[in-house]
Amino acid sequence: MTTPTAPAVPAAPQPGQQGVTDLLGHPLADHERALLEVYTGLVETLSRDDLPPCVAANLRAALAPVAVAVTDLGLRFEHLTDLGV
Repeated sequence: MTTPTAPAVPAAPQPGQQGVTDLLGHPLADHERALLEVYTGLVETLSRDDLPPCVAANLRAALAPVAVAVTDLGLRFEHLTDLGV
């Protein structure tokens, strides 16, 4: 007897790629691409270990509402705690 497998989750889109889609496979609008670039930039900056504490705290505060918008639009689905942010 075979066990049913869960559907594969699409890979997270990366800004700047041609043919980037949301999690449902729809092409991104310009405003969605811009939002995803902001989100990715904040996450990448927060991954640095040389940030002063005040900078890291403020970037986290800025990232929270951006992450909500990214998730609401279905651009990415990831928990910030899983990213170590």
